[in-house]
Amino acid sequence: MTDELIEYVIHLIDGKKGDVGRLGYILDTLQDGKTLYNSDKKYLDSLISTYLSPSKKKSGDQKSVEELKIELARVKERLEKFEKRGYKKPVGRKAGFFFVTFFFGWHAVITLLDKKSVINIHDLNPYLLPLYQLDKVIPAEYLNYVYQFNLSIPKIVVLAWGAMIITWVILGFVYLVKFIRSRYNPGKR
Repeated sequence: MTDELIEYVIHLIDGKKGDVGRLGYILDTLQDGKTLYNSDKKYLDSLISTYLSPSKKKSGDQKSVEELKIELARVKERLEKFEKRGYKKPVGRKAGFFFVTFFFGWHAVITLLDKKSVINIHDLNPYLLPLYQLDKVIPAEYLNYVYQFNLSIPKIVVLAWGAMIITWVILGFVYLVKFIRSRYNPGKR
């Protein structure tokens, strides 16, 4: 059994399948007659089942017609699934949200610089800061509700921008978790 495993490991190293450094360590361990760790056994079993299944060993790494048909059916099924979901939908939402965040960020940074007395907002061209022109567009009776909470348009812009930044951090974690979960395969233990 050990000689057969050594042959498999050599075949995997020659074919550059898997982590060559780890396979070299496994080969040295097997040649020294030591026992492998459980994680190394699982790793070797997964590589052997993936690259050296019984039909591949006999036919010299060539797949049979039936295996190719099954694999083609799986690929078609996955492609249909992707086409149903669509490709552009999430990208459009994130791109739109990024634009709005950048737009609010521009106003928030200008507001923060004004508070530090680095620049004066009133000296700037009003076209550079269109959100601050909202008080001229929105009726005063609606603005009175906002002013009751000691909020002005610049404060609302900074708060909205802060909420958007926090949302981006949360979205980043969500997508990171999705990515990690997509790479985790409990069936390969």
